[in-house]
Amino acid sequence: MPYPLRLRAATAVAAAALTVALSGVTATAATNQAAAAPRAGLTAGPITLASNTDLTGGDDAVMDASGTAYIGWIGNINSAGRTVFLCVLPPGATACKAGIQSTPSLGTSSAAGLQMLVAGGKVTLVWFHDTNKSVSGPENAKIATATVTNGVLSAAHDQGPAPSFGILEDAAVGPGGTVWAVTTRSGSQNVQVTPGLGNKPVTVPTPYLISSENGAQLAFSGATPIMVIDMGGAISQPVSYAAEKNGKWPAFKPVANTWTGAANFGLATTTSGVRLLATIDNANYWPVVSKWTGSSFSPRQLTGDKAPCTPNSHDPVADASGRMTDIYGNCGETVAVANLTDTLHAAVVRFASGGTLAGPNPQIATSPRGHAWAVWSIEASVSDNLFAVPMLLPGRDVTAKATSTKGNEADLKGPDSCLPPVSIPVKVTGVPAAHWKVTSSTLALDGKTITGKTLDGSTLTAGKSYTLTGQVSFADGGSKDSATATLKFRSCPKP
Repeated sequence: MPYPLRLRAATAVAAAALTVALSGVTATAATNQAAAAPRAGLTAGPITLASNTDLTGGDDAVMDASGTAYIGWIGNINSAGRTVFLCVLPPGATACKAGIQSTPSLGTSSAAGLQMLVAGGKVTLVWFHDTNKSVSGPENAKIATATVTNGVLSAAHDQGPAPSFGILEDAAVGPGGTVWAVTTRSGSQNVQVTPGLGNKPVTVPTPYLISSENGAQLAFSGATPIMVIDMGGAISQPVSYAAEKNGKWPAFKPVANTWTGAANFGLATTTSGVRLLATIDNANYWPVVSKWTGSSFSPRQLTGDKAPCTPNSHDPVADASGRMTDIYGNCGETVAVANLTDTLHAAVVRFASGGTLAGPNPQIATSPRGHAWAVWSIEASVSDNLFAVPMLLPGRDVTAKATSTKGNEADLKGPDSCLPPVSIPVKVTGVPAAHWKVTSSTLALDGKTITGKTLDGSTLTAGKSYTLTGQVSFADGGSKDSATATLKFRSCPKP
């Protein structure tokens, strides 16, 4: 989902972060030496999608079940009018298949709010535009769509009304593959929810004005639509939520101990439920996550990213692996990608953007295996440049402990599920009881001894479960003891 970029700096301590530095956007991305295990981060140099282009219309990225990525944007080149563009990137692609495609947006000066959805194997692009009749009535704008069939972008078609001079806040796939939309009108203290394009919009009152794109977002828990909103420009205002019941929307309730911050917020529907990303309710601005419980959001918890520059935006996405992945800008010139393996705790990789982040906020599309395409834009001499780069998501490490009857302890560090095809540190450490000392230690994967300090996820069978074992031997004079810790994890599935 595209979000308006909001830059800021904040103080914190770096945690769970792996940094890949590039000297510029045209620099060669981090590569691996021969025979070395793959590293998280960029796997090739970036592709330039657009140069000196007005990207006010927004952008987005999705990936289908085959691992093919689709990147869309609404661009205005040399004041020729806003046009919808598409880049199709099959697995392993180094350029857009069949080149960059385009179709008229139907709103050459107003097309905006681009959203991309995947449902039933079909990719749909959704956006808003005004019409010549917008000046003469409150519901004379339009929601338009275009679809992708066999990698080919269709012509655009209007699908239903929208508030004149309004904003497409969000679009989501609802029951039966229907496309739901959320729109707002400037100055109105409500949102309009279209329960399937072509149906009559439902007006939902809000406790405050929503003054920014993506200030209202929609996700589904089964057949139940959940909406989260924020008050644009009010950093310390908590985000609020409501869930439709029996066709009616109740009053919005705040999510306790959250701030909107300068990063807005994000929603994703994972295989284990809906997740909300927001900001901690203090000036650290660290990202926090909450789970939908069926009636409310759980108490928020830190994701673990406490980097010196906290998120400027959020674009959480989910895939069939069960994870949630987020992408955001840091410090004005850095892009961060967080792999929340269990949807709650993050491992983070960062890379230089090659310039000053500008235009639409960074977007990402992921495959279950852990391959991804990151999309971002930077300031250029006339307008903005748009890039896409392939990358591998980082693995997250966890620790398992075991204590013997004599009080000796083995601490085993290894991967959390699911592990992408990247290297991750593994280690077992002994913590002896009083008068005991460590004499030896061994690591084994499914019974086979590991001699190195890292585990190469690319050598593991996709989707298979493994057991990492760490055994530590202890001695106290002539007495001997041992402690064995085990860690079960899964390698990320295909594709």
